[in-house]
Amino acid sequence: MLDQIFVGARVLCDGAMGTMLFGHGNFTGRCCDELNLSQPERVASVHADYLRAGARIIETNTFGGNAFRLDQHGLRHKLREINLAGVQVARQSVQQAAENAYVAGAVGPLGVRLDPLGSVSLREAHTAFTDQIRALAEGGLGVGVDLLMIETMTSLAEATAAIHAARDVVPELRMVVMMTVGPSGSCLDGASPETAAARLTELGADAIGCNCSDGPAVVLSVIERMRAATHLPLAAMPNSGLPLAAEGRNLYAVSPQDMAGYARRFLQAGASLIGGCCGTTPEHIQVMSVALRDFQAHIFAANKKGTEV
Repeated sequence: MLDQIFVGARVLCDGAMGTMLFGHGNFTGRCCDELNLSQPERVASVHADYLRAGARIIETNTFGGNAFRLDQHGLRHKLREINLAGVQVARQSVQQAAENAYVAGAVGPLGVRLDPLGSVSLREAHTAFTDQIRALAEGGLGVGVDLLMIETMTSLAEATAAIHAARDVVPELRMVVMMTVGPSGSCLDGASPETAAARLTELGADAIGCNCSDGPAVVLSVIERMRAATHLPLAAMPNSGLPLAAEGRNLYAVSPQDMAGYARRFLQAGASLIGGCCGTTPEHIQVMSVALRDFQAHIFAANKKGTEV
C-alpha cells in the first residue's frame, strides 16, 4: 500500500496534533514534543482518535523536534529521546488500533531564519534536520518511521536543507514535502507554487504539496497550480481557516462539513494525500474520510460504466 501511495493512490492523513493537545489541557508555550516523554498516553489518545476517524497515515508528535526549537525549551539534549518516543507512541497506537496505517515522521521548520536573511547557515540547518531525521528513522522500517512528512517549509532553502538531510541519512525512506504559503498563494520566500513544485521535484521529493497556510481555499489554489508543474503525487493539508483568539484559545472557522467539501475539491484538483493542519480535529478527518470514500466510489462507478460502454 505504501508504494501505491506514491504512484497516485488516494489516502487520508490525520489532522492537527497541537490543537488537540491544547484542547486536552496542554497550555500554550509548553513544548508539545516533550509530551512524548512525560505524557505519552495523552499523545496516544490523539493518534487513536485520528485512526478511528479514518486516517491511514498518522504523524509523529515531533513537528518541533529539532535542535533549534527544542533549545527554546531547554530540551536540545533530549532531541533523540523525544523523537524516538514520538515514533514509539505512534507505532503502538497503530498496533493497538489494528489498522492498516502508516507512521510518518513529522519534520517541521527550524523556527529560525537562514542565511542570508538570518544568522543560521545552511550547513547548520542541514545538521539540525539530519539529527532529527536520524532519530525518527532509527531502527529501520517497521521500527522507525515508514515515511517522512517534511511540512510547513517556509522557504525553498529550508526545504532543500531538509531534503538533502533526509537523502544523506535515509535515502531509502519516502518523503512528502509541503510548503506553507501566504494569502497570495506564494511561498513565504516569494517563490510561486509552480517554482516550488518544479524545484521540489528536481530535488527528489517523492510527493509534494501545501499545508497549513491561510486555510483550504488558498491551499486548493496552490495545488491546482502545482499540478501543472510536476508529475509527483500532491498533498493538501490546510488549516481549518485562520484562528481567532477567544478566552485564551484559538477558534477556527472552517467546519468539518466545509472541510469535507474542500476534500472533494482537493481530490478533483489532483491531490492524492489529503488531511489537515492547525485547527483540524478528528471530526474534520472523519467527514473527510466519508468524502474520500464517496469520491472513490464515484470514480469506480464511472470507470465501470466506461468499460461496459
